[in-house]
Amino acid sequence: MNGCEEEGLYRIPGSGKDVKHWQRRFDTEHDINLFDEPELYDINTIGSMFKAWLRDLPGEIFPKQVQIKIAEQCMGATKTPQLLRDELSKLPPFNYYLLFAITCHLSLLHSFADKNKMDYRNLCICFQPCLRIDGFCFQFLVQDWKNCWQGCWTEKEYLEEEYRMQAEGDDVESHAGAIDPDERAVSSSGSSQHHPAIPLQPQLQQQQQQQQNNPNLLRKDIQNGSRPATRAPANTKGSDNASSGDRTQSSSVSTEDQQSSSTTAANEPETTRVKIDPKLPALNPLSPITL
Repeated sequence: MNGCEEEGLYRIPGSGKDVKHWQRRFDTEHDINLFDEPELYDINTIGSMFKAWLRDLPGEIFPKQVQIKIAEQCMGATKTPQLLRDELSKLPPFNYYLLFAITCHLSLLHSFADKNKMDYRNLCICFQPCLRIDGFCFQFLVQDWKNCWQGCWTEKEYLEEEYRMQAEGDDVESHAGAIDPDERAVSSSGSSQHHPAIPLQPQLQQQQQQQQNNPNLLRKDIQNGSRPATRAPANTKGSDNASSGDRTQSSSVSTEDQQSSSTTAANEPETTRVKIDPKLPALNPLSPITL
């Protein structure tokens, strides 16, 4: 509790092994109450870890270009210039309050300089490189800290944007939960009404169209010696037996033709089956047919 009075604070480094151990814990647990950790008793370990965290920040807390503008326009000022206060108030809320807390701590350390030996010069050596703040602005942030802050002007804008994004997220979740489960359910009887029919292959579809336009095409093909593949539906067993019997009676059909017909029928899809009436007499491809 009396860390600000510790002599050598931020100047004496802590154990490198302990610093890495606590850095790994912060990386995994994200938030640790150091007052509840009995193993952490060396204040220099905390100081080294804090300076390492400042060095690892991805960007500048206080933009460098803004610092240069303040130093050029307010050169020779002995009190905190209004331009510095205005530029600090224009920072995003995250930068504003982070810099507010860090410089408050440094100002408190400076007030105990007679005990911890952390005068302004030592504070500049330890923290100016970490914070990336030039000497002109740093002197006011440490030695005249209370007069540098007049409130964050951008906080309202950032809060409104955050509330807007949160409201949009809630609307999306409520819309997703409002969908009627019955609308997503598809019954077995209605599923066929919504699924498109699978199109036939172009060649087979053309063949079917030709047979419909010319009913005598099938007989002409038989007369020329080509036999279309015949395949009855699976549920008409009687038709299969009758067709098989008719094909047996035909003595002109060779064994090779039968094997070719069976192979062609097996490769054709279900939608191209051609059903032959079993009552028709067996046809000899070599005998003439009177139309």
